[in-house]
Amino acid sequence: MADKAPAMTPQQRLLTEGASHPLTLYKELAVGAEQSTLLFLYYEICMMLLAGLAGLIGFAGRALCYPMLFEQCGKRPAIGRGVVIRRPKNMTVGSKVLIDDYATIDVRGQGAISLGNNVSIGRLSTVTAKNGQIILEAGVNIGSYARIATQSKVSVGESTLIAAYAYIGAGNHQPGDEATPLIEREMHIKGGVTIGKNCWIGAGAMILDGVTIGDGAIIGAQSLVNKDVPAGATVFGTPAKQK
Repeated sequence: MADKAPAMTPQQRLLTEGASHPLTLYKELAVGAEQSTLLFLYYEICMMLLAGLAGLIGFAGRALCYPMLFEQCGKRPAIGRGVVIRRPKNMTVGSKVLIDDYATIDVRGQGAISLGNNVSIGRLSTVTAKNGQIILEAGVNIGSYARIATQSKVSVGESTLIAAYAYIGAGNHQPGDEATPLIEREMHIKGGVTIGKNCWIGAGAMILDGVTIGDGAIIGAQSLVNKDVPAGATVFGTPAKQK
């Protein structure tokens, strides 16, 4: 008797039990099923030959070849070694954008990611739009090991600094029928996260879905932000409060 499949998220189920051929599933994940075979082959060549290439040759090769993967790309992108890019035609990239080693820029479904001029994404950080939209305006700086993810929208204003290990846009699975495992319940979406310009998000801070943070605000390290923060305010704690 075959083992019963465990409870899974919709994406887990698609990737492990989908009826499509594995190559079709991979193409869907990598560039999108709607993209041409030519683009898919070009993507594969770039990933195989350039993604892991170290040193100046690697940086130069990626700067030359990767812009054709994106919907739009400005001048002089600097893309580090081992960067994971999925569905690049759903991304626009400004000029002089820096994506450091082993970062992940990931679009799923009909999501979109926009990186403004001079955006910097730190090593091993993740930016994931799951059928949602992420906008990082000019000069946004994201430290290492940070995660921005959304099923609705995350917008970060110009020249905002996001420190290492910050987590932005986390949603919650809806309460419901206890017979349905938590992992399979629908996500509770509150409309996304909006962060103004010139803000400072401290190391390890968590900003939950539905929050708006005004211009120039400071979020203390390790804070949990579950309510709006006024412009210019400094908040900290769990939950974060202005003091």
